[in-house]
Amino acid sequence: MSINIGANTASTMRSLSEQGTFRNSMYQQGEEKKERKPTPAPLTVIKDDLPDQVMKNEKIRVQSAVLQSEISHVEEDMSIVQTIARALSHVEKSLLEMNELLVLVSNETEFNSAVRLADQTELEQLINQINKVAVETSYGQHALLDGSHGVRGVATGKFLEFVGMNADSKTSPLSGYQILVTEVASRAELQGVRPFTQAMVDNEESLIFEEGGIANRFVTQRGVSVSNTFKRLSSWFSEREIPLEIILNSSQLLHFRHLQYGSSHSFGASSYTPGLISPESQRITLSKPGLDVKGFINAIPSFGHGQFLSAPADADGIGKLTVRYSGTELPADNIAGTVSVSQNGFQFQLGNPVPHIEQLSLGSIHAVELGRETENVSGFQSLQEIDIRTGQRVKDAMCVLEKSFAEVSAVKDRVEKVCGKTLKTSLLHLQQEHSNLIVSRPNLENSSKAQAFAEMTKKIITENAGRSSMAQAHQNSKTVLTLLK
Repeated sequence: MSINIGANTASTMRSLSEQGTFRNSMYQQGEEKKERKPTPAPLTVIKDDLPDQVMKNEKIRVQSAVLQSEISHVEEDMSIVQTIARALSHVEKSLLEMNELLVLVSNETEFNSAVRLADQTELEQLINQINKVAVETSYGQHALLDGSHGVRGVATGKFLEFVGMNADSKTSPLSGYQILVTEVASRAELQGVRPFTQAMVDNEESLIFEEGGIANRFVTQRGVSVSNTFKRLSSWFSEREIPLEIILNSSQLLHFRHLQYGSSHSFGASSYTPGLISPESQRITLSKPGLDVKGFINAIPSFGHGQFLSAPADADGIGKLTVRYSGTELPADNIAGTVSVSQNGFQFQLGNPVPHIEQLSLGSIHAVELGRETENVSGFQSLQEIDIRTGQRVKDAMCVLEKSFAEVSAVKDRVEKVCGKTLKTSLLHLQQEHSNLIVSRPNLENSSKAQAFAEMTKKIITENAGRSSMAQAHQNSKTVLTLLK
């Protein structure tokens, strides 16, 4: 039986070729394993990148912790400022209710003692509400509106008193600021040249007084003594709430003086008898004008308003520093004393968007500290002292209340600016920066892992391609035929 080699060549060669290829491939792999040392490629790539990745992750973690700490501080600052804003809103509400009460009283056409007493009681309750807010508003153990976080000043010197200063003022040097007074404040006056006699009283002398655009006539009563006529005239001033006083003298001359200091207050008067108060009969004569205090604060020329001396608003470090000098004579060498100022406002350290320190100075909102430096006939020194016993006192109370409301509104505006713009903007920047940092961290880890995996895959593909090429090189059909021969 013969073998047909030509008919079976393809089948035989295919079978032998596959077997030879497999044996040669296995042989070559064995030889390569002997020559190469086992070094797992994937671990090498990850091991080389691991320190950089750890350092980057640690850096991000530290940055995240710092940002979280800054966010917590800003949030706490915002809580403080928001507490202050809510308290000031309550104070404003009380002031508005007080204003409504005063307007209602001023419009009364008939005096009712029972109603007026009830209104006075309500006014005092509103003042007490403001004082309660000033005392009780706190954050933790720290009072916020008692004046401990504002500008405080102490004056040393007879007749010298610290009144106020800009909220953003700086602490003064240990020696304080020297106050020089070159001219004292005075009040408008008017004096006659003829003595006031009993004959004039019995003749029913007529005196006319004009102040604030309102004229009032006083007529003496026959049979009343000169001294009693003076007393009656003084009571008449009070009843009609005319801000004038009588200065008694031994020569019995009529001498009148305004109750308020400064050049902005004046009055006029006339008499029926020429020379008693006015040179011409029944013709108004203007008073001698009052003077405003003049002087220097820390060697800076300052302007006066009555007894109050204030530094210019743009004066470096002492803007609007105001003192009161109540002396009637110039002090020795013009030195009235010194004023020391302490700034204890809140210091908010902010880093975003631009690193800076935001200062918030808060004075006391106690009623005794509101409405000061308000000129009034009734002599109210602050909101704490106002009452509604007379029409003039109601008017003066409204003036003090208006100034108090302006002071509280100014503080509230500063608080809302710090809270709504500065702190809120800083907080948004910090939160955005922290969010971006958190997003970048997993991206960094994924990027490192992806790079290591790509390098590992690349090595595997390269090795497999090399093995395939070697296997193909060993597939030689002539070698198989040689073996068959």
